[in-house]
Amino acid sequence: MALKNNGVISHPERLICGIAIDIYSIMIKDLYDPRAIPGAWKKFWSEFPKDALPNNSVAYGVSVPIHTDPGKLHYIAGVEVKAGFVAPSGFELISIPSGNYLMLDHIGSIMELAASYGEAYGVAFPSAGLEMREGPHLEIYDSTLDPMTDSYVMGIGIPVK
Repeated sequence: MALKNNGVISHPERLICGIAIDIYSIMIKDLYDPRAIPGAWKKFWSEFPKDALPNNSVAYGVSVPIHTDPGKLHYIAGVEVKAGFVAPSGFELISIPSGNYLMLDHIGSIMELAASYGEAYGVAFPSAGLEMREGPHLEIYDSTLDPMTDSYVMGIGIPVK
């Protein structure tokens, strides 16, 4: 497992449609359900209309903190859709407003993701000297890659001012 810091990027506004779940953060080991996110992705890929998939292989995990329940996140597993898209029954739309993100790459099996999150939020973000802003936290996937391989790459985006 490795974590690569790609610096701050300006992320454009995007509309994501996906399967939503409420979960505890991966950083809260005793409450985190390791089956929840893979289950949301499995449901997404099996039920999302194939003719509405974008022409690229980019998929998004969008996490929004639930302020009334510390440590809990509203997570959406999905893809970018065009403005005006009508979400199928059982799916949710979320807008990612434009803004700056500290972008880091998790390199390695998805099974090692907790260590990358610990390093991203506990080391890379604090040492960057940036201030976090309100906004969704992002995971950016290439859906054509095998997440169990040691060469898997997944982006982690932390919203910053």
